[in-house]
Amino acid sequence: MYDIITIGEILVEILTDHVGQKLSEPGKLLGPYPSGAPAIAIDQAGRMGVRAAIIAKIGDDDFGKLNLDRLSADGVDVSHVIRTKQNSTGTAFVTYFENGDRKFIFHFTHAACGELCPADIDEEAIRSSRFLHIMGCSITGSPTMGDAIIQAVRIARDSNVKISFDPNIRPELLNGQITDYYNEIIDACDVLLTGKSELRILFGDPDEAVSQLLRQKDRIIVVKDGSRGTELYTRTEAFSMATYPAEEVDPTGAGDCFDATFLAMVCKGADLMTAVNYANAAGSLAVGVRGPMEGNSGKEKLDSFLNTAIPAAIRDLPAYQE
Repeated sequence: MYDIITIGEILVEILTDHVGQKLSEPGKLLGPYPSGAPAIAIDQAGRMGVRAAIIAKIGDDDFGKLNLDRLSADGVDVSHVIRTKQNSTGTAFVTYFENGDRKFIFHFTHAACGELCPADIDEEAIRSSRFLHIMGCSITGSPTMGDAIIQAVRIARDSNVKISFDPNIRPELLNGQITDYYNEIIDACDVLLTGKSELRILFGDPDEAVSQLLRQKDRIIVVKDGSRGTELYTRTEAFSMATYPAEEVDPTGAGDCFDATFLAMVCKGADLMTAVNYANAAGSLAVGVRGPMEGNSGKEKLDSFLNTAIPAAIRDLPAYQE
């Protein structure tokens, strides 16, 4: 049995050497680094000491080996990762700008990760898990990957496995079947881990969105709003917690790290306020290190960080009313 299982892309990431460097010109690059939003999240879950696994497809190449070695070393079960000779492991090239924006070039859809399809799903692995964690970006990876993910969600829903969902939206891809899949996962999810801007894209007014989602189902809604703090809502609890100051070096993966830490703490029996506090700490540490998975932290490191940090400010929010 797993505490957390995820499904989606495993990639390597190649970074530009300095801020403002153009990918349209020759230049020094750094990497490869293990990456892919589901892979980053499940690696963090493994580091937190919970039983973690990933369903994915990689190329039978060194990039795939790089990821398998990292995930395995951090406690993730990679027995559901399929190696293929048909395509190479996916890649992402990223450059950074002075204003904090990033630009990516992905080799994703026609890479090994894009081959993932419903036939690759281990149904029993999902049925025997406590949480199935889904990243929205994975749904858009390729048509067959989207089909595989929605099949996994339906298996989890029908088996009373809790579903957690980070929309991780690419607005330009929200159309047709992708929109239908998003709506189905949001309807089914027990834990929604979203950004405030994503709530606006999906629903319009964030406050009304929270009320609507809680009316629909008894669930946990976590709203990440960067340095402005993190809000959590259930039918019985609502609060806002400040984040921890951080010197941002590389924001890639920080949200995935937050998600996994929150879920891992819930699996460990922590109350929701403690889970958010640890997740905020993990996100703060993650942005301070170059490389999408390099800033992931185990619980001991987070304990040490929180023992020396100034406690995060907490304030109550208006309670849910039917």
